[in-house]
Amino acid sequence: MAFLSFIFEYGIWISIPSFVFSGAVLIRCIMGVLRIMKEARLFSVPLKEQQDIEFTGTGTVILAMEGPLFSRRFAKLQYEMRGPDGMEAKSRPALLRATTTGFTKARMELRIYKITQPGRYVFQIHGLGGEKPSDAEHCMVFLRPHLGRTMVHVIGIVVASMLIIGSIVLFGLRIASNN
Repeated sequence: MAFLSFIFEYGIWISIPSFVFSGAVLIRCIMGVLRIMKEARLFSVPLKEQQDIEFTGTGTVILAMEGPLFSRRFAKLQYEMRGPDGMEAKSRPALLRATTTGFTKARMELRIYKITQPGRYVFQIHGLGGEKPSDAEHCMVFLRPHLGRTMVHVIGIVVASMLIIGSIVLFGLRIASNN
C-alpha cells in the first residue's frame, strides 16, 4: 500500500517522464515493424499459371498472396515450385498464417519453402482457371521469415501503449485530486 501511496503522491513527476519514455518506445517499435516488413520482402511476381523465378541464396522462403481486401481470387489454388534440378522444392503449409492488412490490400502467408540451392525455379499455380481482368491487382510475394521479430515489436507496442494510457490516467487523477 505504501508503494501505491508513493506513486499517487508523486504522480505528476512519475507520469510525465513515463509518458515521454513510452511514446519514444512506441514510435521505435512501430518503426521496427515497418522496417522488418520491408526487409523481409524478397520480390513479388504477377499472378500467372507458370513463371520462372530466381533465388540468389538458400534458406527458408515464405510464399504469400497479396491482393485487394476480401478477394476470392486465391481460393482453392495449389502451388508448386521446381528447382534447377527439376525436383519439387520441399514445402509445407504455413501453420501460423501471418496476415498483413492495409486500407486497400491484404497479404497472407500460404506456404513455406526450403530453398536448398540458388538458381532458377519454376513456380506453378494450379487451379487458376485462366487470366481474369482483376489479376493485375493480385500478386504472389516471396518473403524471408519474420514472424518472431515482428511479434517482439508488437508486444513492445502493446506494453508501451499501456504505459502511455497509465501515465495519462495517473496524471489526470493527480491533477483532479489537487482541485
